Amino acid sequence: MQYDHNIDDSRRYLRLALEMIGKHGLPTDPLNYCIWYEYATGKNGALNAAIDNHLGNGNRLSMALIQQLFNQYIANGRETVTTLVREELKKIFAEIIGAIQTTKKHFSRSENNLETINETLAPNLSEADVERIVSQIKHEIKTLESSSVSFREQLRQATREIDQLKSKMAQYRQEALKDPLTRIDNRRGFEKKLNKSIAETKATAASLCLIMADIDHFKKINDAHGHLVGDNVLRMVAATINDCIKGRDLAARIGGEEFAILLPETPFEGALKLAENMRLAFEQLDLKRKNTGELLGQVTLSFGVAVYHPDETGEEFIHRADHALYQSKNTGRNKVTGF
Repeated sequence: MQYDHNIDDSRRYLRLALEMIGKHGLPTDPLNYCIWYEYATGKNGALNAAIDNHLGNGNRLSMALIQQLFNQYIANGRETVTTLVREELKKIFAEIIGAIQTTKKHFSRSENNLETINETLAPNLSEADVERIVSQIKHEIKTLESSSVSFREQLRQATREIDQLKSKMAQYRQEALKDPLTRIDNRRGFEKKLNKSIAETKATAASLCLIMADIDHFKKINDAHGHLVGDNVLRMVAATINDCIKGRDLAARIGGEEFAILLPETPFEGALKLAENMRLAFEQLDLKRKNTGELLGQVTLSFGVAVYHPDETGEEFIHRADHALYQSKNTGRNKVTGF
């Protein structure tokens, strides 16, 4: 495992990891720290999906499961897609090679048969001999035609399988950029689009803004109502943010209860206004349990807003928006702060 986080990011992920360890009553050992630090970054979509699905079914996390998750999604998980693709390609190659070898056998056999027929050509052939030889030649031609048709069909099948593999790869690439719980972009998808937006901004000199958002007191929601309710709150927050943005704007869950909203071609004042509109939208929501109608109370978010500065890195841009977010958190929450 390799991480390139700055000190502030590392501290944030550490805090989130320790919160998750405490929430689930797990020992603070290197294995749990590794699992939950990886979970907090949001970069390992398969690991997060496995944990979310397990907890979503009302199950508890055991150390045996933690070890299994580590083995599957961290120690070996990075090879999963590569292994699948390699095995698929090996299968396709085997089919093509088999088709070629089968066709070669047919051609070799026919060549030998035709040479044998040729050797039987005597100076004086009877009408019956000619009829027999013609019949043999026709048979060999049909054999070769059948072999050629079979070979073409096997090549078509291999082509279809290659196309299916390409579609699977496109799907894997897309899924790797999505958060499995909220179905918006994850940290990896966000960083990919952030880098693209920065490149476009440098080329066009258009304004680029970033909003960082964090659910206030999310741990209390989980502790009071359980993880299923917590998951539903995360889905609701993602859906509400998505409803507030438009066009090329991007919403992403980048770890735990933290979200990022990327706003290409948006001035700083417009980003501040959007953040305030989102803050009010959440403040005015009264959440209830679907099955019982029990009031869950108010869910609020804190926001930090930054505008991109020429020549700064993506990490520096995120850091400034994060700094503004933590100013909101440290001065009362349910606030919008601009850097």
